[in-house]
Amino acid sequence: MLVKDIVGEGTPQIYGKYKNTLKRRYRCQSGPRKGRIVADPATCTAPINIQKKQTMKATRAKRGTIQGKLSSYTKKYNPTSKIAKKLNKQVKKRRSPKLKALKPIKLGKR
Repeated sequence: MLVKDIVGEGTPQIYGKYKNTLKRRYRCQSGPRKGRIVADPATCTAPINIQKKQTMKATRAKRGTIQGKLSSYTKKYNPTSKIAKKLNKQVKKRRSPKLKALKPIKLGKR
């Protein structure tokens, strides 16, 4: 087994809430689920189930506002969510110096 098999080939690791615990999750960099947080990096490029997509679209249309309010309440008051937020800030901070070195240098007006 190689390290890249365990880590997930360049997919950023983050922490996500699972019930009342924290688990390691991955943020998709490419594929149809780009930007989404998933449990397994292989999910990012997996084909999409169209029937489930349509069902979710209808649910969002009906309950989108309610879901937004409930999720904001959870993020604000649930201790597990607060811990995940704090840990992900630390992860982002650790990764940021590398990203700053890769940014292009902007030249001023001449």
